[in-house]
Amino acid sequence: MLKNNNAFAPPPCTYKFPTTGLYDGIEFASAFTSFVLGTLQDASQGLAKNGDTGAVRSVASSLGQEGEQNGFYRTLLARKPSQKPFLTTSVAPFAYSLLLRFVDKCPFAITDIPFPTFPALDVITGRGGLDVEAKDQDIAFHADVGSAWENGKCDGLFITYFTGQNVPSSWPVKNCKWDGSKVSLEAFFPYQKFVMDGLSIASLTKGNNFALPGDVVGSTLAAPGLIQVNDKIGALVH
Repeated sequence: MLKNNNAFAPPPCTYKFPTTGLYDGIEFASAFTSFVLGTLQDASQGLAKNGDTGAVRSVASSLGQEGEQNGFYRTLLARKPSQKPFLTTSVAPFAYSLLLRFVDKCPFAITDIPFPTFPALDVITGRGGLDVEAKDQDIAFHADVGSAWENGKCDGLFITYFTGQNVPSSWPVKNCKWDGSKVSLEAFFPYQKFVMDGLSIASLTKGNNFALPGDVVGSTLAAPGLIQVNDKIGALVH
């Protein structure tokens, strides 16, 4: 598709992922697949807007395959195969930013892909966000925003969540502490209000009034932070 549109088609890279055991590997694969499912929604939307209707069928086919795959992962992890009625959406720059965290080597310069990227937003609560309790609570985050926010203040900063197909939801940061360009902070996680089962995606933003997921990108300082709330049904894999 890229070559047909005279665009750069990157050859494969090699990757390193942060897991060593079976359970951790499946858990990571499940969270990553959930995130990809949200990004494929964004891809379908973009193709439709551009009139590239011929590719929509292929993306929809991939969505189904990824859903079946993640249902298998979730069953192995003793979770309900389906997370929620409408899966959480995402945006392509968040996906690319997350992927770059795991790149080992590429046979091309990353800058050859003219795509916005963001510093990592690390979730501290719930084993790095992969096992967060199903309740209202404050979630702890950490990020190194570089020169993106140099005033060393926390006023005007928010954690913005994507969850399901809801409008992006922003909450002011609290207990915010700076160490140079590094910031540690907390923000409210409104589980009850939005029934935030399964995957939610967090971003550190300098705004809080977003109508659509794509509107968040221009105000993002660090992203994405993956938050997984698990509905457990009994252990199958250890």
